[in-house]
Amino acid sequence: MKKNTLLLLCATLISLSTGAQDLTAAFSASEAMVPYYEQGWDSEAEFNTWTYASTSSSTWHLGNAYMAFSTIDSNSQSSMVLTYSNGQNEVATSPAIDIREGSQLEFYCYSSGIYLVYGAWKLYAIVDGSSKLLIDQFLWAQEKGYDGPSWERFTVDLAAYAGKQVKFSFVYEGDYGEDEAIDGFKIKQAASGDDATIHIKEGESVHFLDMSTGNVTSWNWTFEGGTPATSTDQNPVVTYNKAGCYAVTLTVGDGSNQVTTTRSAFINVSGEAPTAAIDLPDGAYLSPWVMMFVPTNVPLTFKDASTGNPSQWSWTIQGAEPNTSHEQNPTVTYTTEGSYGIRLEVANDLGSNVFETVDNAIQAGGEQEIWNIAPEETTNLTMMEMGWYGNYAGTNWLGMGEFAEHFDAPLVDATISKVNIYFGKVTASSTNADIDVKIAAVGDDGMPGEILGSTSVKAGDLAYDPSVINATEFAFDTPVEVKAGTEFFVVVGPFPNDNGDDIAILLCRRKVGEKCTAYQFVYDEDANYNYLETGTWYKNNDDPLSMTIAPVFKYTTATGIDTTETTRQVASHTYYNMAGMASDKPFPGMNIVVTRYSDGSQTATKTIR
Repeated sequence: MKKNTLLLLCATLISLSTGAQDLTAAFSASEAMVPYYEQGWDSEAEFNTWTYASTSSSTWHLGNAYMAFSTIDSNSQSSMVLTYSNGQNEVATSPAIDIREGSQLEFYCYSSGIYLVYGAWKLYAIVDGSSKLLIDQFLWAQEKGYDGPSWERFTVDLAAYAGKQVKFSFVYEGDYGEDEAIDGFKIKQAASGDDATIHIKEGESVHFLDMSTGNVTSWNWTFEGGTPATSTDQNPVVTYNKAGCYAVTLTVGDGSNQVTTTRSAFINVSGEAPTAAIDLPDGAYLSPWVMMFVPTNVPLTFKDASTGNPSQWSWTIQGAEPNTSHEQNPTVTYTTEGSYGIRLEVANDLGSNVFETVDNAIQAGGEQEIWNIAPEETTNLTMMEMGWYGNYAGTNWLGMGEFAEHFDAPLVDATISKVNIYFGKVTASSTNADIDVKIAAVGDDGMPGEILGSTSVKAGDLAYDPSVINATEFAFDTPVEVKAGTEFFVVVGPFPNDNGDDIAILLCRRKVGEKCTAYQFVYDEDANYNYLETGTWYKNNDDPLSMTIAPVFKYTTATGIDTTETTRQVASHTYYNMAGMASDKPFPGMNIVVTRYSDGSQTATKTIR
């Protein structure tokens, strides 16, 4: 018995040992690539492996961009550079390269974007003497909204050229376009070996692939610099938001044993110059006529929406106090009604970018139309036509009686004198039918509730002109009051649906999951499918959109800056000149004087010195 027990124990130990030896931790990723052709333009010898043709005194040459490529690749000495001139047709062509399966072309370009319309490069693939356009720099800049300057990474899938010999040719044509710099030209092949690495840009994701062996039952990943930083999925997806070189560690287990492997410098994330952008402050409204509409005398926090990981911010906010800031999300107060501009410059180690509006982009106080459509969305206004069933937000035969547009709560009390609605078609046989517009409070269920005010326009009086922007005005006999902190709806309908009626409001349609402010009231049906007077409100989440419904909004109260003089003690005076400069002493000429008191209140007045 003892001998058999010993033999059984030995067999068990051998089995465990074999299992442990069979267990290995290994991984790669879909984005793992190994370069097999590289051109860095770091020496005359390397430069001369390409051929160049020129029609101008300014041709492709070794040099450096304003921001050297060493900010991307620390080993870079120089780049292929072209200085803009007139009458240019400058060509740089690679030698013939044998393209392997699973290949990708990658390179970087540095240029501004302002004058690319006058001169830009196109990249061609040349196979057996025939050229195919791969990238048009001007069209790329238009689609991206690029104005630079910054190093931008370009990638091209070369699957169509596998097994072929290909030359790549940059052709720059034009007059007085932009200076150009090109670097980091590589052709890479997908690989899973130990020498494979991943090169991505900030904000891109990596799709990891578990390649472990053995009876693996658990995976524990650690992603330096990644989001998420850890995972227990077998094949996780991880996003890298900040430039750097990062390691990845995987520990796998089979229930009894664990094995760990680490790949140092597996993830290489390149940065980029930021792109400046501004998001609406809470309490600001979009408008058809200005970028945003805000109240006066209440604090507003402007939100930095820039991409590219800026590390520095420089704000100039006309008409506000303070009117300059280096905070990422500054809080300011507009002290005087008027129209103002705003400027944001963002920067990091790779470059800078500016967002700047015209001087009347922001209206502070007063009266203005508001709606839920962003300026960039106004070029895509359309109708939702549903074939035989009619129109969403208009004449229909689907039992939708009324439609409602939801609005966020104002920061201060306001009134609505009228509602302007923009129609895409107004054909009406029922010309005397009333189309009602109501301002409604938000009910306990989040749907339109108590009616705060109503008006109507005959269907035959709806305004529409295909050649100009033209609204139908639904005016109230008495302005409707909207209290601070109170969300509200604008409700419109029902629309006539006799033969010959065809009415529809213009819409801004969005992708599923994006912003939706539109609601519809659907009538109940009886057993014979006849519509009843009762019904239910629904939010249109299936097809998110906003309607071109624009209440005319006027702020009626102001808070925040106390304009009354009392016996309070003065704590400080700050003087602002018309250029926005601040000082504790008056400037010659016009000043805005902000007086702060010991109780924390403040006043703002204009003076001339």
